[in-house]
Amino acid sequence: MLNDELLPHWNEGDRLAALRRYRVLDTPPEPEFDTLVQLAARVCQTPIALLSFVEDHRQWFKAEVGLGISEMPFDRSICLSVLLQPGLTVIPDLTSDTQFANNPLVSSEPHLRFYAGAVLQTPDGLPLGTLCVLDHMTRDLTEDQAFTLTTLAQQVMAQLELRRAVAERDDLLEASRKVKQRQTLLVRELHHRVKNTLATVQCLVGASGRSTSSFDEFYRSFSDRIMSMAKTHNLLTEDYWQTAPLRDIALNELKPFAESRVPRFMLIGPSLELSADLAVPVGMALHELTTNAVRYGALSVPTGHVQVRWSASQSEGTRRLHLEWREFGGPPVSQPQHQGFGSTLLQRVLPMQCNAKVEVRYERTGLRFQMDAPFVEQRLVPEY
Repeated sequence: MLNDELLPHWNEGDRLAALRRYRVLDTPPEPEFDTLVQLAARVCQTPIALLSFVEDHRQWFKAEVGLGISEMPFDRSICLSVLLQPGLTVIPDLTSDTQFANNPLVSSEPHLRFYAGAVLQTPDGLPLGTLCVLDHMTRDLTEDQAFTLTTLAQQVMAQLELRRAVAERDDLLEASRKVKQRQTLLVRELHHRVKNTLATVQCLVGASGRSTSSFDEFYRSFSDRIMSMAKTHNLLTEDYWQTAPLRDIALNELKPFAESRVPRFMLIGPSLELSADLAVPVGMALHELTTNAVRYGALSVPTGHVQVRWSASQSEGTRRLHLEWREFGGPPVSQPQHQGFGSTLLQRVLPMQCNAKVEVRYERTGLRFQMDAPFVEQRLVPEY
């Protein structure tokens, strides 16, 4: 049992967090620390010297002379108890100290008798371990030896503070580099998206004009298509122009039917994220399919419904998206007499814009659309 005078003033969680911030545990030997341990053994004239760090389940040695091991469990640790007392602790005879007499290192090989350790303490007063010397016979330290051992422990902490400052500086520089890289890519992606969006809008103006017979019809279809694009872009900008969930893209178009008492659509597929170059054309395709289903297909009658199914596969090192739209319970379907913008988008624009393989079947029981396209992954902007 520890009396109140020996109870630590620090929190063990804070101590362990501080120890890990120095990033010293399990690092390879370094001449800077090896030299300090060798100097401690020579000055104190002991066969054993250790630079010891006390973790939550072990005592690990960054450098050692005369012991021949790199760590030991708590049941053999002498330094663990020494951490409770700041400064230098000297135990001339371990066998006469009830706290250490039964320690395996004392009662059996290597039969340690003498211990002196200077606590390695952070500027906040948190103990990390000790710089200690040990001997097989009882003895004491001279005043000069005690001063030197304490000074060497301070040098150890100075080295640790220096390497921590350097590591934190490197982390900040790396974080700054990544932010600059990400900003550059983000601006490049923004330019790419604006250019593509303007080209798409121009295409929509011409196609909508050719496929409508009145200004009101042109305005309505053009506005609906622009709104569909805007919804997809909103999903992309929420994620820093990286990706948009395919399920959310589909819901943007089919949401008006979500509260129907009779299920009007089913979305079947895993969670998939589409980058902008694929998300925008897929969103436009789903918009055209939904619009067509509302006017002429399954969503034009109360009993009809739509099934959207998707999956991803790997082929020759490339991830591919498989998307299928099927309509059920609508009016009988037949091949259209002329090709409108929707058909042009599905059968010509998608293959050109995202290298997709597209198949449209006007089956009598309902329209069936299938699309197979490679994921666009090289344009993704990296995380911070």
